[in-house]
Amino acid sequence: MKQRNPAMDVVRSFALLCVISVHFFLNSGFYNETVSGFPMFFMVLLRNFFMICVPLFMILSGYLLNTKKISRSYFLKIFQTLGIYLLASLFCAAYRFFFDRENFSFIGSFWGLFNFSTATYSWYIEMYIGLFLLIPFLNLIYNNLTSQKHKKLLLLVLLILTALPSVLNIWQFLNIQWWIRPSISSNHDYLAPDWWIGIYPVTFYFIGCYLKEYTLKIKRSTNLLFILSVALLTGIFNYYRSYGSVFQNGKWNEYCSLLVTVQATLVFNYLSTKDYSSLGSKTRKVLSKVSAWTLGAYLSSWVFDTAFYGILCRWEPVMVKRILYFPLIVFCVFVCSVLASALLNFVYNGAEKIISTVRKKN
Repeated sequence: MKQRNPAMDVVRSFALLCVISVHFFLNSGFYNETVSGFPMFFMVLLRNFFMICVPLFMILSGYLLNTKKISRSYFLKIFQTLGIYLLASLFCAAYRFFFDRENFSFIGSFWGLFNFSTATYSWYIEMYIGLFLLIPFLNLIYNNLTSQKHKKLLLLVLLILTALPSVLNIWQFLNIQWWIRPSISSNHDYLAPDWWIGIYPVTFYFIGCYLKEYTLKIKRSTNLLFILSVALLTGIFNYYRSYGSVFQNGKWNEYCSLLVTVQATLVFNYLSTKDYSSLGSKTRKVLSKVSAWTLGAYLSSWVFDTAFYGILCRWEPVMVKRILYFPLIVFCVFVCSVLASALLNFVYNGAEKIISTVRKKN
């Protein structure tokens, strides 16, 4: 039996922690606050670092699934993802029914299963279904490239298509006033085609395939220094882009961003190459359980975000002071979401066993 790699459990658990952390800014009023002063700079820096959350999951898919081939058994595994998605959606709908009747509708919740709105954070499932179905075909592309040079070229082409526009298409070159304060306008000059930005999950998938085969040849201390440097650079740049206005969202700070791509790749490489042999068996077991429950926790975390941030916003009316509660809120949402996911997975596994037993009897 192949021994479980604890590094992948660490990466998946850390990615979940990043998801819950970035949702702090979504739910704490951060996006309605004017970007000015050190507290907001610090929050901008944290927000942009934690944007590596979803890219880490996508890179992990490439790292773990790069040998999957076209087969009936592979495609059937999508039902486990869909099963957890269904249970998480029912959990979110139940919360609305009992605690938010004004925004609850049985019909709306039913149709929301198909447009991925019943579970508020389920856009990821809509994306992942397509990526999952493509994976065996993506593997044919990657694994049939016979040299590292060609695989690097594949990544380069994808980065040009999906990440380069986040560097080139974000300026107003001839507007001096814009350079003084970029937040005055969201119009930008275009230097590169950006039609293909939407396939950034494929870019991250192939990065995962590449890192599985070829780790980045840098020392761990250098890797960590690069992570901190890119995080600081990203924070400074986004503070500058939003200064004097509310936080400005754009290609330069979304999942497709080149800076986010570099940051996620460096963090994944750092976590995946660490020696975890010193971890005790109990710690490994806890990590493996949290790792197995991340999907349900991701989808269920909306319930606890809604509950805890409602309390936080009433308790602390000054938005910038809410950052003081960041560790506590993130910890509480993380733990509650993981426990909720454990319950969802218990229900799913029980239902699967019942269905399997009925099939055998028939």
